[in-house]
Amino acid sequence: MKLPTRIKQHQAESESYAILLYKLRHVGIFRNMTQSDYGIDFEVEVVLGDQVTGRYLKAQVKSSQNIKIRKKDGVPVVGGIKESTLLYWAELSYRTHVILYAVDLTTEAIYVSRPVFWQAVSLINGDGKTKSIEFLPELAKGESAEIRDRMPELFTLTMALIPSLPDILYSHKASLRYLKLFLNLYVDVFHCDGHMEVRDQSVLKTFLDTCQILLGTNKFESKNLSEADCKNLYSFDYWVLKEREYGFDSGEVINYCAQIPLRVLMPALIEKLSDLRLRVFRSKYYWKYKDRPYLQLVYETSLPSDTSHKTLMEWGYDIDKIHYQTMDFYLFEMMNIAELKEAGMDV
Repeated sequence: MKLPTRIKQHQAESESYAILLYKLRHVGIFRNMTQSDYGIDFEVEVVLGDQVTGRYLKAQVKSSQNIKIRKKDGVPVVGGIKESTLLYWAELSYRTHVILYAVDLTTEAIYVSRPVFWQAVSLINGDGKTKSIEFLPELAKGESAEIRDRMPELFTLTMALIPSLPDILYSHKASLRYLKLFLNLYVDVFHCDGHMEVRDQSVLKTFLDTCQILLGTNKFESKNLSEADCKNLYSFDYWVLKEREYGFDSGEVINYCAQIPLRVLMPALIEKLSDLRLRVFRSKYYWKYKDRPYLQLVYETSLPSDTSHKTLMEWGYDIDKIHYQTMDFYLFEMMNIAELKEAGMDV
């Protein structure tokens, strides 16, 4: 008589789940979703202390006896991902972040991806071929074994708590539509009398709110920032109260106070908008079907060439004279990435 034989794929899945659940046991609640698996294996909800936070993400687990590590940069890579799966992850990302775990069954190492949305949509191009997903590389060998072993847990917590994709897209669109007003604000607070109230308080509030979403994970270190300034960088109310240090109590932000967050945040915001611009261009195929007006807004909004104070002031003074893209949007939309590169566009 012969007993049933265990399928190797099932064994690999069981081993990878066991390794993952053990090493990430302190993260929170793992809800198994493998019964109807269309590209998601677990839902992970973060628990801080004994508080169930309601912050969660979706996760897919890939396993192998030897995860492929790319030699040129040490980045782990897993291939064989269908475009339909990439699109499914992209759609789920509008509700919650989707991340991937790669489990090396030989070493029991766990690799974590960033939220997969931008990587997934950049790979969707309609050719029907399978694609490869990149993961965050391991820490340098100099780090302690304890820290290296805890990084998957720390990465997971970070990914679950960062702003959602809808918040990021909304803030990106708002920043592009308000860019002229933001740059005008930048000029005003440095050009006008420092003791005067900021001309448009609502624009400053919008600037701080959008920066908090787009730049909230950035770390700013500046000799001009106090510890309190760093802690409250995005708080409009804090900058209202800051005027008391200058002997004022108008109940509004004065230019001297607004100069502090604007000098720190405006260059970082322009850099972030440039990064998002590249991400959108690289995923042009996806956006022209998903949200064509968004693609057009990103394409037609010019950004400063650098983030120096001089350049930002020049743009704030002369933004109405800045030329927009010379290539017609329809032509841009029809060209593939290789053709755009040949035309000299940074994609």
